[in-house]
Amino acid sequence: MAEEEREEIQLTEVEEAAVEENIAVEEDAAEEQRLVGSDSEEAHSELAASDIGAYGDHIIEGFSVESNVRKVSTYIKLPEKVAKYILAVLYLAVGVLCAAIPERIEFALPYIVGGAMAAVAITQFIFAIVKKEYRDTHTNKTAGSLIVLGLSVMIIIEHQWAHTFIPIVWGVIGLFEGAHAFNHAISRISRGMRSAYYIIKGIIEVVVAFLLLYEPEQYGELHIIVFGVSLMLDGITTLPIVKNFVAKR
Repeated sequence: MAEEEREEIQLTEVEEAAVEENIAVEEDAAEEQRLVGSDSEEAHSELAASDIGAYGDHIIEGFSVESNVRKVSTYIKLPEKVAKYILAVLYLAVGVLCAAIPERIEFALPYIVGGAMAAVAITQFIFAIVKKEYRDTHTNKTAGSLIVLGLSVMIIIEHQWAHTFIPIVWGVIGLFEGAHAFNHAISRISRGMRSAYYIIKGIIEVVVAFLLLYEPEQYGELHIIVFGVSLMLDGITTLPIVKNFVAKR
């Protein structure tokens, strides 16, 4: 009888030890999971910060001539070389108008910007519906185009507000443009290539951007002139002959 009791006590002690061991293992696993989760959150934060840092470049690349050439070539089914010549002429024509009559351009700015935004938003919305883009949660062209369309209507209707809003947005984009240009300059310097064009472009973009953010209504015409000159340069450098020549420098 006493021997059975001793065996029962020993079994109880073994069970308690096993339970304690399981608890310790579970606590270690929970701690490890917490640390892994912490590392994942930290990595996610670093990735988010990296994305924010690169977001400006993403915006500028989206508005670049090269991006527009690809879009025209894809949607209109034109050879890329033909699309480059068409956009080069278009950029040159608009650039000359901006540099020659900036005061008239500024007066009609809400109609020009609002109308262009509305046209792009409607076109994007139609293509998004046709391709059923709304089924994918990783893109938002369907909903985004509707929001842009609403903003374009507001810009057209509210003239006084638009003349302040547009230069401020241009100023922010100008900062991204300046950073983008300086990035190209640094990259070219590191490879022993000429970088004067990108350095000058970056300085001008940043200076005009700060002026627009400081006095958006006062420096509107100045930015239109700079914008026109920039369009003309983009149009010239889009020409395949000129582009190939500049790329080798």
